[in-house]
Amino acid sequence: MASRSAVVPVAIVVALLVALAILAPVLAKRPGLTWLPTLSASPKDTHNMAVRVWVNRRSGFYYCHPSKFYGKLHPGFFMRQGSALQRGYRPAEENLCP
Repeated sequence: MASRSAVVPVAIVVALLVALAILAPVLAKRPGLTWLPTLSASPKDTHNMAVRVWVNRRSGFYYCHPSKFYGKLHPGFFMRQGSALQRGYRPAEENLCP
């Protein structure tokens, strides 16, 4: 039989997971609650999805050419802006590169 001190943390974790499973769908449907900022691209946008950006793996952000961090933050690599967005990276300055 497991000791009481070993059972309590397991019960807490199970209770938190159940609460999360119940609350997550409810919170996801509420307007005004966003987990990450969304970037919408409309036909009027003049952003070039083929422009090269510097992607920082650790932070999840990418940097455009005039940025002082372009090509400097490591671990990182160059990638096209469109590919970076598709893979879940976000622009560091919250604006797409021109």
